[in-house]
Amino acid sequence: MMKEDERREKVPPNIFFFFSFFFFLFCGFSLITLSIFVSTFILSQLHEKRARLDTSTHTQLCARFYASLLRKRTEMIPKSATTTLKRGDSMVVFSSSSSSFSVFGKRRRFILPQPCPRRRHQNHQTHHHHHHHPKKYSSRGVPSFAAVNDDANARDEDFLHKLGVKLRKETGREAKMPPGRVGLFGVRETLEYLMDSNAFVETRVKKYGPIFKTAFFFKPTIAFGSKEAVDEFKSFEASLPADEALPETFRELHTEYGALKQSGAKHKATRKNFSRVLGREALETYVPEIAMRTEEFVNKLEQRKVFLFLGKDIKRFALKTLFYLFLGKVPEDSIIEEMYLYNAGLLSLGKFDPTFKKGESALEKLTQYVLEYYLEIKKDEAKLNAPEHFFLKQYSEATDEFGDTFSDERVAVTVVLMVWGSYIEAAALMGHSIRILGEKGNADVLKKAKEEARALREEEEQTLSTLAQKGKYLLAVSKETLRFHPQTAGGLRVNPTDRTFCGYDIPAGYVLTADPRIAFLDESAFSDPKAFNPSRFLEASKSEDRFFPGGMGQHQCPGINLATTMNVIFLTKFLTTFSSWTPSEGMPEEVPLVQVPIVIIADEYSVDLMQ
Repeated sequence: MMKEDERREKVPPNIFFFFSFFFFLFCGFSLITLSIFVSTFILSQLHEKRARLDTSTHTQLCARFYASLLRKRTEMIPKSATTTLKRGDSMVVFSSSSSSFSVFGKRRRFILPQPCPRRRHQNHQTHHHHHHHPKKYSSRGVPSFAAVNDDANARDEDFLHKLGVKLRKETGREAKMPPGRVGLFGVRETLEYLMDSNAFVETRVKKYGPIFKTAFFFKPTIAFGSKEAVDEFKSFEASLPADEALPETFRELHTEYGALKQSGAKHKATRKNFSRVLGREALETYVPEIAMRTEEFVNKLEQRKVFLFLGKDIKRFALKTLFYLFLGKVPEDSIIEEMYLYNAGLLSLGKFDPTFKKGESALEKLTQYVLEYYLEIKKDEAKLNAPEHFFLKQYSEATDEFGDTFSDERVAVTVVLMVWGSYIEAAALMGHSIRILGEKGNADVLKKAKEEARALREEEEQTLSTLAQKGKYLLAVSKETLRFHPQTAGGLRVNPTDRTFCGYDIPAGYVLTADPRIAFLDESAFSDPKAFNPSRFLEASKSEDRFFPGGMGQHQCPGINLATTMNVIFLTKFLTTFSSWTPSEGMPEEVPLVQVPIVIIADEYSVDLMQ
């Protein structure tokens, strides 16, 4: 006992205090962070449960509650402002970082009072510190009311944003940075982005112009899309690292073989192999198979005479088709389901999220399934050279940056990644095309598309050449769909050092992204950007270099041409089989969307088909 007491006395008591203090500090900080996510989840659940309540009293109370949370130090909303919302409508409250914030179901606009003159004056002074005023674009899909932002930066200077500026050591240089808001850890910006990514970008373009700071996936980000910014970005983009810009869960599940994670010589070698399976020769090989499978899919729709799920049915069709093109066989349904789990896991909240665990398990099962089949085919040279194994044949000869042939495991993982990236992109494009063509305002576009589809169906055989010669308008419809309803952001790259970009100071550590959704709002490149007008792509114009739906530079999507080719073939058959389609009974007025990793129509949304 005496010796033990002596040992205790030798330990200075201040060490216990030191460790205890920091232990409780760490626990407190963790508890606060956890409470943010928990409260966000609870609020989202309450939103869903309250979505059907349509009394004006409830709407007024919620308007006042969210206004007090989202814009402190702002005048209270007058009761008269809320009475403009009709019974059954949803509401949108302007937040301090966005011109809108969805609270319930449908998306509506709710105009908050204009700020006091003193704030406007402060903001006017702030803008004098900028090197130039960003060009203002009109915002597609945003109502043209006069509730916009003379004091955009002043409203964003809340406590958390100021604290974030200090932590990131941006005090004194913020006036030289692009306008916008990051916040403390980018939580609010990220959550708003995940709720409606396209509307998120549109409102910020309207508020700040074509270059602004924000946060994507909790990382401080500079998003841009002006021609000048994109051209300047191209000059140094290839030297920027990509891995750290991606969410942790995506990096983990995308594997070391994923091109989005790679830079330098490794990435260059990976991209070189893409051309073997996604170039013109490859597309020529794929077209007959795509046409045959599309014919079978649409014929089944015609025979069963029921509704079409624009998300679920088209996803399954695209996934089976891409599995056949890249593997040579269509897996059983259990493997198809694993791909859905993998897709969901890519952008889960973190490694602690059960969705991530399921995605991790799905990746292992998918890789093992492909690997076993590949090894079986590889044993027989005749099978490997068969037309259906074109993709496997090409990758059996693929080499890395050192000239070494890909391992069997790398080939298997590559098949999984390519199927995933291609199917989700193609399915989103097909679903959005049908939805947009079916809208009343696009009757003339639908008529032209049907006329070309009928002419194309008369061809004895569909080849890449016939699609290019006689499917020009359908290709234009595909491109305009990608512009009018963008499916994804541009590539995310990390800025490793301080730099001057477009006259602005960009600190090291910020993510840089050339966002196509910003470019697509540029009226100088796309006249009347709110209108769905495929004819704009039939003419040679100055907008060609402004159209990059899959990103630009080293990490642009290599599968855009495959997706548009699949869509032209799909529209050719679909438009000559069905005369019209309308939302099924009980469907919401606004089409529900899944926002990440690609904006795609939700599984539950369906349309009734008329022959």
